[in-house]
Amino acid sequence: MKLISDFDGVWTLPHDEALAQGEVLDTTLAGWAPPGQADHVREWLRAARAATKREAWRYGWAPGGRLSCFADEDPFAAHSALLHYIHEHVADDPVARMLAGAVQASEHRTLDALGGWSHAEGVRRVAAARGPGVLADAAAAGRAMLAAGIEVAVVSNSGTDKLAQWFDHAGVRETIHPEHADGALRLRGSARKFVLDPERRDPFVVGDVTIDVARPHYEAVLRDEQPDAVVGDVFSLDLALPLALKRREAAFADMRLFWLIRDYTPEWLRRTVGPAAAGEVEIIEGGLAGVAAALGATV
Repeated sequence: MKLISDFDGVWTLPHDEALAQGEVLDTTLAGWAPPGQADHVREWLRAARAATKREAWRYGWAPGGRLSCFADEDPFAAHSALLHYIHEHVADDPVARMLAGAVQASEHRTLDALGGWSHAEGVRRVAAARGPGVLADAAAAGRAMLAAGIEVAVVSNSGTDKLAQWFDHAGVRETIHPEHADGALRLRGSARKFVLDPERRDPFVVGDVTIDVARPHYEAVLRDEQPDAVVGDVFSLDLALPLALKRREAAFADMRLFWLIRDYTPEWLRRTVGPAAAGEVEIIEGGLAGVAAALGATV
């Protein structure tokens, strides 16, 4: 039995890290305001964030302007949605135009790069103050699965160095892909699940939701691993492509898909995806321990 697991939101609850990222991002953007306009820009940022919440299906993590995940799928996505909002309104909003120009003139150069930097900086600040944040119950579930002989590959957008540091802190044995070791997680960081193919689109419809599953980096990992199961908390990033493969190709037909529900999981998405993928996507509300139990491992 081989399980592919996401990291943030599966092994962690990233509220603190996302809050820190938001503070970094908003402070940086407001700092680029013309003299005397910082308060106006901060108010504009609050209004922009409210707009992305109201239309979470429209905004989100959108590398290069193409929507890869919705604005409310996890705490980090809200900040990507703010940057997407700026991108979408450059032509019709003078504040968006000013901020986009300031980003271009900065060391970051692009909105995507600013988002990546603010994320890394937010995580760094929280880890420095609190320490790495692997949940104790998730670590226990991971050890139980490994003890039961389940191979666990952690496939994450986070860098491999971060993954190793955080699992070391939690006392969970790990090795770095492609190395394998019995009783140890295998880490595949920088998986780039969010990256969409620049040469094609692959709109995948689940209920009333359409998600682009042309994700060449993640697809390469899935084809390389040929997992028996996949678990993630962000449906668009972690589970949409595996579900598409499960429906389309015999080699993936028996793959189990676990959607880990957290307090931030958007109810609107759950309402449409849940019934549309009933019998294909298993809803897990008990954290990673629930996945371990579903796979027959005793925590």
